[in-house]
Amino acid sequence: MVRLSWLRAVPAEAILTESSDTLQNRYPGWGSPPIQPLRLRHGHPLAPPPLTMAGRASLNAKNLEALGPARLAALLLQHTEGNTAARRALRLALAEQQGPHEMAQEVRKRLAAVERSSSWLDQKRRDALLADLDRQRQAIAGPIAAHDPDLALELLWRFLDLAKSLGDRCNCFDDAELPLFHQASADLGLVACRAKGSTAALAEQVAAALLENDIGQYDHLIEHLKEALKAEGLGQLRQLMEAQRPPNGAEEETEEDGDGYIYAPIFNSDYEPDSDDESEFEDDYDDDDDYDDDYDLDPDPNDLDQTVRLAMLAIADALGDAEAYLAEYRDHQPAALKQPLVAARVAQRLTAAGRAAEALALLDAAQPLPQQTPPGPGPWIDARIAALAQLDRGDEAQQLRWKFALLRLSSQHLRDYLKRLPAFEDGEAQERALDLVLQHPYLGPALEFLHQWPDRRRCASLILARPAELDRADEKLLAAVAEALEADHPLAATLCLRALIESILEQARSNRYRHGVRHLASCRRMAGAIATWGTIPDHNNYINELLYAYGHRVGFMNQLDPDNLLLSESPGDQPQRD
Repeated sequence: MVRLSWLRAVPAEAILTESSDTLQNRYPGWGSPPIQPLRLRHGHPLAPPPLTMAGRASLNAKNLEALGPARLAALLLQHTEGNTAARRALRLALAEQQGPHEMAQEVRKRLAAVERSSSWLDQKRRDALLADLDRQRQAIAGPIAAHDPDLALELLWRFLDLAKSLGDRCNCFDDAELPLFHQASADLGLVACRAKGSTAALAEQVAAALLENDIGQYDHLIEHLKEALKAEGLGQLRQLMEAQRPPNGAEEETEEDGDGYIYAPIFNSDYEPDSDDESEFEDDYDDDDDYDDDYDLDPDPNDLDQTVRLAMLAIADALGDAEAYLAEYRDHQPAALKQPLVAARVAQRLTAAGRAAEALALLDAAQPLPQQTPPGPGPWIDARIAALAQLDRGDEAQQLRWKFALLRLSSQHLRDYLKRLPAFEDGEAQERALDLVLQHPYLGPALEFLHQWPDRRRCASLILARPAELDRADEKLLAAVAEALEADHPLAATLCLRALIESILEQARSNRYRHGVRHLASCRRMAGAIATWGTIPDHNNYINELLYAYGHRVGFMNQLDPDNLLLSESPGDQPQRD
């Protein structure tokens, strides 16, 4: 600042009238470079704070709290205007602040409104209603139950009663709705353990509910309430349900063959069709976990005898009473014990109770029919293996594991077999088993087994040996296998993608055309890594064949990029063919 003192001596009129040279001669320092400001390093005591740009405030709880209660309340009211669900959530939160009884009153009003309503629910409205009901359930099982379990118990029973009216308002009462009510049933079991009511009254409520299980909301009620009922309440429930059994043990007519086997058309993968079409039977292998489906356990609200039987079986399980479980079939439906799946369920409980010899005799009396998929339904095999193991007949159990693993392509049974072998024998047995999987008559199940094991080399070998059968494999499986094989086995991966492309085009699935285009681009990318095509058409030849066969699929053709369709082949880079 001192060096600039000369500037104050220059009159303003001189600056305006005198030339620059005159000013420089008269006033030394005129025209000299301006003095640069002193720059201090960051952190120096005299350095000014660094300049920062104003950032966008993050939307988080801490920043919102800074707005203050009044501002937040105004924003909530403004943005929930016309949003009925949000307004209900706000009212529920306000009721919680006033106490559990006020909150319960708010929940009770909402449940009553839902029960009175009869309007039809499309999927969007149904989903919104389910979300709202789940909030009500959480309020009951949470704050209300914490302060007043008896009040929460009453509201949960009322909540479960809504299932019937909700089912009447939907096109179908399916997996989207039932989990909500099954969760409420589980909440009921937890709350009932803390409530003060008597077990006798609770047993009467459970019996009444089981008789009104129209939708299936009470399917797991006994299982959820067994701790609250205890042995005394379960005994009372058994008496109440026995009193409801139809007279003379009336049973539905069942079709029975000469061997006393009850025909059960819902045995799914355990039943082999009479058709000679291999593709129908191959579908049976798609879901290994579904082979234990059993029509005998599907509740039928119109069959009182079945309702009582299922309740008695659930009570026996809750008490751990294997004899009662056996007696329910032996005394009231003895023909059912000839069914492999029913016999398997009973045998499992007898074995767990230390009665393996009886379990094995029961299974022997319920041998699967010859036309069933050998060596029998999965649960029947598992029950037999467990009984044999308890009787120290390990060699027979191992033979069953091996047979079932290879015929039904069960990886779990093969792993169980291998881990019971002596040391250093499991590796050789595994290789032998996986080689046998390659010979399985149905490619889809064999491919899925090898993919999940996993064995990438054998997956590729199976595909290259039987490419014509890929069109019958599951699309999701083919996509997963192609992704897994792309790096090390590009030719096998290409065949999987080609099968997917041809399936899309053959069925004219226009909504999948973009996936077909993507698969084709992947084939082009992998073609450069394939040295030998053998008898399989190379990429360019395949493209020509594809365009010739499906050129009329205009929607697909319009999505192709002609410049990135074929591989450019130089004379020295031609793919080798056997």
